[in-house]
Amino acid sequence: MTGNNESLSWKFYVLNIVVLGAILAVVEIALGGFIKKAGLPLRSAIVTGVGFAVLALGLAVFKQPRVIPGITALAIFSKWLAVPLLGLPLLCQANSLLAILLHGAFLYAGVSLFRKQVGKGWPQRSAAAFGSALGSGAAFFVLGRFVAPCRHLLSFSYAAGPAAYLLTRVLPAALLAAVLFPLGYALGRRLEKRFFPLWLSRKKLLLPLAAAFTLACWGLSVLLTATGF
Repeated sequence: MTGNNESLSWKFYVLNIVVLGAILAVVEIALGGFIKKAGLPLRSAIVTGVGFAVLALGLAVFKQPRVIPGITALAIFSKWLAVPLLGLPLLCQANSLLAILLHGAFLYAGVSLFRKQVGKGWPQRSAAAFGSALGSGAAFFVLGRFVAPCRHLLSFSYAAGPAAYLLTRVLPAALLAAVLFPLGYALGRRLEKRFFPLWLSRKKLLLPLAAAFTLACWGLSVLLTATGF
């Protein structure tokens, strides 16, 4: 994961984290809401896997692990916007935001520790994503009950509850992350080959376009939240 000086510039970093952070928030809200309304299983696992794919895309384009906490922070901000704008209770999004934070933190740690291995191939990327999702899922089960003890988490408050949660919620999410993270990384490599030359030649045009796209994503996130997603 190396790149030239221009690809690691602060402007290119901001472009990546703002756009992908806004996309990650919309994906989290729209996909999670659709699966819930449709009554489909594995909602948290699917949303986690797709979220890891978006983070992998950013990692492949920017080529540095520090893009992960940036995208994570912008995604959290994008989802949180609905809380004050819609007058929602302060803790209504707490566990959702905590999940994004933990996924980003554990993935950043995993990619940073095994940076050379992650750059080698699909098996190494799958292993990093699997371990990160497993760790973040376990941490969420422990912390989520203190941050916002929702009915879902409290339903596992019995002797075998932690093991059941790990097997039915965390493990499927880790397996999907292991599959989708390398796919997101591969897509990011393809996009980087097309997008980076455009960045070099159309930088002044891309920055305002990215700002407009981000604002549109923020508006969509608020709208989806207001309609029950």
